[in-house]
Amino acid sequence: MAKISLSSNQYFESSFDQELKLYELVWHKASEAMEDDEYKTLMNADRDNVLQKCDKLNYIVLNIKERMDTMSPELQEWSTAAISSQIFSKYNVLKIAVIASKDFYTQVSIEQAIEEDNINEGVVRYFEDEQQATEWILGL
Repeated sequence: MAKISLSSNQYFESSFDQELKLYELVWHKASEAMEDDEYKTLMNADRDNVLQKCDKLNYIVLNIKERMDTMSPELQEWSTAAISSQIFSKYNVLKIAVIASKDFYTQVSIEQAIEEDNINEGVVRYFEDEQQATEWILGL
């Protein structure tokens, strides 16, 4: 697979599989200490990398298993306006797999943020592990 790195920092890393047209964002445990301003700066940079380096985007895998911070309603709204809306206006994303957080409150806040995105029903599914998510994305 021709995978290119888009972002790498203490809170998350992201990559793009050029063959599958798959964007993957993997959160690290250190994200629990991330401030909202850091989140905005890093996610803006990652969004810009996606928009510049990804010609087509069919699939998204959000691995939030290790993410332990809770997104405030204000940050959820910002994320929808600044990140998601720009991605979804450029790309026709077919499937989004979310690998669930170990933290209940983080999971609920992420689900609320995704609901704000108004994505077509059936596009987003939640999974307990990477294997299930990969099988669904690839139709196995």
